[in-house]
Amino acid sequence: LIADKVSAYATSVPSEEAKVRHLEALQKAQYSMRPIFVEFFRDGYKMRTRMVGIRRCLAEHGLDYAKLTDLAKQDKLIAELEKVSIEDPDNKTLMVNTVKDHFKEKSSAKKNPSSPTVNGASEHEAGEGKGQDDGGKGQEDGGKSQEDGGKGKEDGDKGRGNQNANGDAPQVNN
Repeated sequence: LIADKVSAYATSVPSEEAKVRHLEALQKAQYSMRPIFVEFFRDGYKMRTRMVGIRRCLAEHGLDYAKLTDLAKQDKLIAELEKVSIEDPDNKTLMVNTVKDHFKEKSSAKKNPSSPTVNGASEHEAGEGKGQDDGGKGQEDGGKSQEDGGKGKEDGDKGRGNQNANGDAPQVNN
């Protein structure tokens, strides 16, 4: 009686472990694509939400940064991106343009070494790898960017006036 009702919702430990391994692989693939999407994570909640969804679709399609780089070198990037299933055609166009532009900029930066850099790395490479082992406090999760010297306001601080020009809390004199 009760066992029949519960068994419909029960799963085995090996199947749950397989699900966890799959989710970990998706997360690793998503983290690897940070250099492509990092600039959009600072553009506000709506754009960030769109980009997180797009990045997830790319990961579910079996793509990560290394595979995208290989596809770009082989001039097969656009064809593979067109195969990724995204319901909203605007998001699909945004995905194709964002990824294509990233690799176009990256290849032009290699051809032109005088492109702008941050601490010896290109702007896209400056965010690469951040947030993977920092407990989720990386740039994607509201951390301060290297470009603004770490003094910029985070999304939650806009318009509150609780910081001076240096980004510090105001002094109170009694």
